[in-house]
Amino acid sequence: MWSTNTATTLNLLLMCKIKAPIYFSWLYAAVKPVLPDTIIRKVRIFGTDGWKDCLLQFIDAEYLPAYLGGEKADPDGNPLCETFIHRGSVIPKSYYMLKRGKKLSLEPDVDKLTVLPRSKEEITFFVKEENSYIEWEFETKNRDIDFSLLFREKSFGDFESVVLIPQQRIDCHETERGCFKCEKVGNYSMVFDNSFSWIHSKEIYYKAGIQSPRYNNIFDTM
Repeated sequence: MWSTNTATTLNLLLMCKIKAPIYFSWLYAAVKPVLPDTIIRKVRIFGTDGWKDCLLQFIDAEYLPAYLGGEKADPDGNPLCETFIHRGSVIPKSYYMLKRGKKLSLEPDVDKLTVLPRSKEEITFFVKEENSYIEWEFETKNRDIDFSLLFREKSFGDFESVVLIPQQRIDCHETERGCFKCEKVGNYSMVFDNSFSWIHSKEIYYKAGIQSPRYNNIFDTM
């Protein structure tokens, strides 16, 4: 399907093999028989030499940066053309999210829950007043966890759970926060499901509670 719909959109693909592993040539030789001729004719594979001359066949020297074999340079003569080619650089630590987002475990009033492999744990709240809000925030020490929210009208008898928030995989990079408006009186359960893991237990740090419908400042008391 890909070759049928997109092969004609590829004008030229240059691959410059500079200090590439020896198995690269073997891999391409294995894949080449299954590639359409329309693709093979548009692919050029080079070692450390020859690719600059090939570029000049398709790009005028006045537009091709000097470090690629052309004549274009910065006003100060820099062949890397850094005034209009913006390269990647070191990401400032202020943008890091892995450690910056996980602070809940450091708070003194946080609760801890351990979910064993191939198992799940529920945290249940009984809501006495309609239109109350159940609020939560949690984070895992490491690795992901599945989270969902269920409702049962009563805690005894044969009452089937109603899924309010479908099960979803929550990554471990940041603190997860949320709330849900409880339109009915009954039991609301936050479910932490680790059934997909065969080996690793998951440590959950969480804060959760019920707020009256007359209280609008979500999370202010958490």
